[in-house]
Amino acid sequence: MISRMDEATTLLVALPLLLVLIEGGGRVYARLRTYLMARCVAQISNMIMTEEEPSDWAMRSLRWRYSMRIVIDSVHFVAEKIYGDALYRLALIAEVCELDRYLLEMVGCRQSVARAKLYSKLSCLPYSISVAEFAEDFVAECERGDFYAMAAVVSARPERAVKYIGRYSGELSLHEVAVLVMILRRTGTAIAYTPLLASQNRNLQLVGIYLCEHFLLADAEPHLQRLVESADVEVSYLALQALCSVRGDISTPQVGSALSNLAPHQRNAFLLRAVHNCYSLRSCAHHLTREECAIFSQRINSYKSRIVCN
Repeated sequence: MISRMDEATTLLVALPLLLVLIEGGGRVYARLRTYLMARCVAQISNMIMTEEEPSDWAMRSLRWRYSMRIVIDSVHFVAEKIYGDALYRLALIAEVCELDRYLLEMVGCRQSVARAKLYSKLSCLPYSISVAEFAEDFVAECERGDFYAMAAVVSARPERAVKYIGRYSGELSLHEVAVLVMILRRTGTAIAYTPLLASQNRNLQLVGIYLCEHFLLADAEPHLQRLVESADVEVSYLALQALCSVRGDISTPQVGSALSNLAPHQRNAFLLRAVHNCYSLRSCAHHLTREECAIFSQRINSYKSRIVCN
């Protein structure tokens, strides 16, 4: 009989070999998955770029050749690289492959973290008909604060984005705002930024501020000047940053009042943004401490090329 000592020795010798086998198997699986996904992406791209619409057989063949997970991730990859009319062809591929229905079925039998991942994948599917059909069910999820449920329904019905964002019960982070704007840009949806800035809803205000900063909308300055006085410190801070980006007037009393409410690291970030947007010290010196004025001047003079500031 093998003694316990021999069993322990055998186990100690076998464990490293087992770990090596597991690690090696993981690497092989990762390489195989990357290879299959690259082929799937190539096939989807060819279907999108061809002049004639691909046949149902060609689109369904993706389901036969690759796992559903590979197809979903490949569609997600392609969706992030295209926009506008090209999305219609990709939406057709997703519909024929029934990717949205598959994800909806999976959502019903998953816990919160897994559900969020599935909703995230749904939000990347262009013009999901199945999600649009059950939009009101998704709105109920939005009202409970499930961000990716809201993102999914915005992707399916972008023309109602303002309504859905307004009904969202949680407080959007800047990352989440960027995700929503990316979805709207991808679908080519026209969004009027003025009503967003004039809204009393915090989330809509943040989306409006992000649009102003991203597209350098200088005519939004009056609204930004009002929002810098917001009682919500994050709204006020982001409005200040956007005001700098659109080269607005930062000498106003509203800006001075907003700066007085910021934390030191936020004031420092504001100074950096002002320098990067070529403001002179005199444009905001009366809002700053003596130390901050010195830092501002030092940053301007630190550039290798002389900058002519306003």
